[in-house]
Amino acid sequence: MLIKGGKILSTAKTPEIFLTPDGVLVIRGRWMMENSARFSMILSDWYDEYIFDLSEISSIDVYLEYFSGVNLFILISFLRKILCSKLIHQQLPINWYYEEGDEDILDLGEYISSYLGTTFNFILVSEKNNQIIFTEKQTRRAI
Repeated sequence: MLIKGGKILSTAKTPEIFLTPDGVLVIRGRWMMENSARFSMILSDWYDEYIFDLSEISSIDVYLEYFSGVNLFILISFLRKILCSKLIHQQLPINWYYEEGDEDILDLGEYISSYLGTTFNFILVSEKNNQIIFTEKQTRRAI
């Protein structure tokens, strides 16, 4: 796992995490490492070093291909850290992308949304004629 240019680079077992120039915090890839304590420390260090001003974050986009449940606490803690700081200033949109037929990733997003008590935008990603299509944007409020 390597931090390069303000970005946590993805590996076969860890997601890529970065902040775009227009303020979108992107979490993308597979999240299935066994040494979750080490990744948690890397994520915390990255946050402390590269997120200077929470007003720079305009939204969070989460694109997970695979997620191991043992890492749930890390993701929830990371999102909570951002949301708790950000809620002082404004509401932060969270866009949760899931592939057609991947009910596990959709269920995970619904669970995290409910646990955090915040609204997620759930966006279905499908493929047609080798083109990626984003459809069925559903905003679900936390219960």
